[in-house]
Amino acid sequence: MKKIISLFGAIALALSVANADINLYGPGGPHTALKDVGTKYTEKTGVKVNVNFGPQATWFEKAKNDADILFGASDQSALAIASDFGEEFNIKNIKPLYFREAIILTQKGNPLNIKGLKDLAKKEVRIVVPEGAGKSNTSGTGVWEDMIGRTKNIKMIQDFRKNIVAFVPNSGSAKKLFAENKADAWITWLDWSKSNPDIGTAVQIEKDLVIYRTFNVVARENSNQEVKDFINFLSSKEAKEIFKKYGWRE
Repeated sequence: MKKIISLFGAIALALSVANADINLYGPGGPHTALKDVGTKYTEKTGVKVNVNFGPQATWFEKAKNDADILFGASDQSALAIASDFGEEFNIKNIKPLYFREAIILTQKGNPLNIKGLKDLAKKEVRIVVPEGAGKSNTSGTGVWEDMIGRTKNIKMIQDFRKNIVAFVPNSGSAKKLFAENKADAWITWLDWSKSNPDIGTAVQIEKDLVIYRTFNVVARENSNQEVKDFINFLSSKEAKEIFKKYGWRE
């Protein structure tokens, strides 16, 4: 009898594992595409996908207990996030899947007629940039300097920096400040513009200055097959179409 009970217990455990939710944690930005992909995956498999997003401090403690997958909006920030989990997530297994370009988001209609990054140094303009400052794991860290630094013009770099009115810890903070019209230009990513089409007007950055950073994922060590299957689904044709809609490329 005990053997039968044990057998039923093992079957119940296996079924519960097979039908368990998949929990993802990471920054805002990629979450819009991920939520749509998760919904599609649930429709196909019945497995619920929970996409938890925002500044790391808002979900870190919970993620330590139940995160199946961490996702990042750049390799630099993903490395920092995964490293905070110790051996639970192997940084060598961080997998870049898509990339997107940096853009300038101007106030609606681009009233200052900003045409590129160099304009932000030449004009009187208020710039907001996400910058981790050693405290926040954000994909925006160093982006403005990486790009304007390619001009190899220290005066332009100096003028650009003088126009930065706020260094904020993450894109969510930048979005709030920009929406309150406390900045004329926000250095951000194409997916933020695609996900928030009514917030402003996107301006492309000069081809010789623009940089790209990735969306990436890493699974908890010894993850079950369902988690691995979802990560594989992220590269499927259906998922690619969704990511493309939000400005992500292969």
